[in-house]
Amino acid sequence: MRPLATLLLSLAALFSGHINNGRADQPDLPKPVQEQDFRQYTPQMVKLGQLLFYDRVLSGTYRVSCATCHHPDRASSNGFRTDQGVDQKGDDLAINGLSLYEALKPSAKHAPALFNLGASEFTVMFGDGRVAQHQDGSFLSPAGSQLPEGLQDVLAVQALFPAVTGDELVGTVDNDVKAVAHLGNGAIWQALTERVQYLPDYWPPFKAAYPQLNSLDQITITHIANAISAFVGTEWRSDDAPFDAWLRGNKQALSPSQTNGLELFYGKAGCSRCHGGSFQTDHGFHPVATPLWRFDVDLFGGPEAFEIHQDRAELTGKDADKYNRRTPSLRNVEWTAPYGHAGSFKTLAGFLKAHLDPTAGLREFVLKRSSGKPLPTAVQMVVDQLIARNKLPSVKLSKQEISELLAFLKSLSQPDSLQGRLGRPEIVPSSLALD
Repeated sequence: MRPLATLLLSLAALFSGHINNGRADQPDLPKPVQEQDFRQYTPQMVKLGQLLFYDRVLSGTYRVSCATCHHPDRASSNGFRTDQGVDQKGDDLAINGLSLYEALKPSAKHAPALFNLGASEFTVMFGDGRVAQHQDGSFLSPAGSQLPEGLQDVLAVQALFPAVTGDELVGTVDNDVKAVAHLGNGAIWQALTERVQYLPDYWPPFKAAYPQLNSLDQITITHIANAISAFVGTEWRSDDAPFDAWLRGNKQALSPSQTNGLELFYGKAGCSRCHGGSFQTDHGFHPVATPLWRFDVDLFGGPEAFEIHQDRAELTGKDADKYNRRTPSLRNVEWTAPYGHAGSFKTLAGFLKAHLDPTAGLREFVLKRSSGKPLPTAVQMVVDQLIARNKLPSVKLSKQEISELLAFLKSLSQPDSLQGRLGRPEIVPSSLALD
């Protein structure tokens, strides 16, 4: 009887540990997010950052703002990348006949969402990690020793670099900021700072955020970057999704299908190997055979087919880092189409299917985009390299399991966080149009 009793006790313990107080007994299941997990900013800094984030004065052409690519109506990502035609119609702000899409010339990469970047665990920015904060508090950035002093966190450092990028805020159309770009990042930052200094309506919010300032001409790019950091770090906080409620003990927060999907995510499907932690990312860099092209790419003639970034390797110079990209957070992933870092898949279901078998998914992607014709040599070479470097194993799931996994991913959504806490301001000090 003793062996049978021991077996029964073991089974009972195993069953009770499977779902215990609403939590699966898995070693990599995250702890509930807490208030102390986030950096703290003053309301005055956040409000100033909101104005700067939406103000096109910080772009070379006066055509775009941070919000153009991180749009509140598109879950803080860049929805216009999915439909070029929309931006070419009725564009009354065209420069030299160029539509917004053409004037901006957005990069091939899909703009990432900004959820929870104010959490202190986010110390690495951009897909290749070219901006980061070290444990000693110092920063890694493309500016090296020329990085301005006084930047409060890694988000402030990150805010500086879209402003110096030709296909982002600088623009490809001739303008006064582009004219000084050859002098280096410092010249661009100074030109943008002077634009802000010339706008008297910025004085009240700057004075409120920085009481030590005595006049507009004391504003520096550091003040601007720190304010944008405060806004971004606060605006798109999302830690009250059904999954969060479930982690905090509400057993009814997830449906049976979502609970099954959770078990798959942290078990058989292996998603948590990279998408672990409180915000479903390990912040690491991994080689995955995900397409490097947008879903509507012309693999035979478009320049985007041949202008391929080598991702992490461009920063480290190491061949082993070629095509390695940082694991994205999955918060509100239901709302951030298209999917993949280049926007390769229109639907989450389509991306998930390809991601469960990356090599087959990449081959299917290029087959569809090429209609079965032989690819150009340069494109085929990239495809072969992606397949050879892929480290993500194939996982076989049934249709029901895939449906359950998708259901769990939707439990990471918090709809009231999508547009941000403050949203758009009614007007910005430059009086330029709002995105």
